[in-house]
Amino acid sequence: MGRMMMAIVLTVSALVSPENSSAFTSNEVPFKLYRGYVIVIRGSIGGLTNLNFVVDTGAVPSVVDARIALKLHLRGQWERLDVPTKTLAAERVTVRDVTLGSSHADDLSVIVRDLSFAEEVLGIRIDAMIGLDLLGQSQFTIDYESRKLVFGPVDPSFTTVPYNPGLPYALVVLQVEQEKLGILVDTGANNLVLFESGVRNCRSAMNKVGREKWTSMAGEMPVAKVQPVNAYLGGAAWGKRSAYIPENSANQPLGIEGLLGTVALGNRVAFDPVRKVVAWEQRKP
Repeated sequence: MGRMMMAIVLTVSALVSPENSSAFTSNEVPFKLYRGYVIVIRGSIGGLTNLNFVVDTGAVPSVVDARIALKLHLRGQWERLDVPTKTLAAERVTVRDVTLGSSHADDLSVIVRDLSFAEEVLGIRIDAMIGLDLLGQSQFTIDYESRKLVFGPVDPSFTTVPYNPGLPYALVVLQVEQEKLGILVDTGANNLVLFESGVRNCRSAMNKVGREKWTSMAGEMPVAKVQPVNAYLGGAAWGKRSAYIPENSANQPLGIEGLLGTVALGNRVAFDPVRKVVAWEQRKP
């Protein structure tokens, strides 16, 4: 999340710096988990260390706070930027020497945004939101149970779904009856979120369960709770798990019909740029 990038996405949660990192091996990086799904991890940019990074695979491109850009004396160009769910005006800059665990970039093109809104809402500092433009350079597994990010080969026993290799984010296909929906796999969401515009042709396959209200940084958001009928993610049945359709999500861009929070898949979820798949360990019944 960190969702100023997303028009209807869920809120980023409070974060705090991970502790006891010495207890982990070099390819394992501890993180803190808040509200059950928001991943916060330590990283560095340039000569600035011990920064708070939100791991946000829906952030396209990665984002640095305006304070960080000022400290590093960064200047860039303002441009109209198309992100998965909207178009926005943003300053694009190049940051140097970015490190998160074993992922490192000498140069990384990012956008600069004022992230103070998150501090106002959460009461904690956010320095950057890091997406797959950095993390997608290597295989990694999110272990929600042990609270660590593990860099290295992905467990071959995991269930997999391929993602589109030509995009800067992981877009997978959720099939609902005969409809194929493009779903962005997002560590910043905690459920399967479907856009009204994306499910127009398969509304009859959405059994209504009820209505809820979510709280986002933009305020309260009414959502419909549904159960997709005959839905499959790759070869795995979605089963009787729920999905959520926010109101006022009828004008999302073509090609992205929803978001899938990684925490909704299981305790261990991986991104594998070698095989071009998202992989997960299915929960035991």
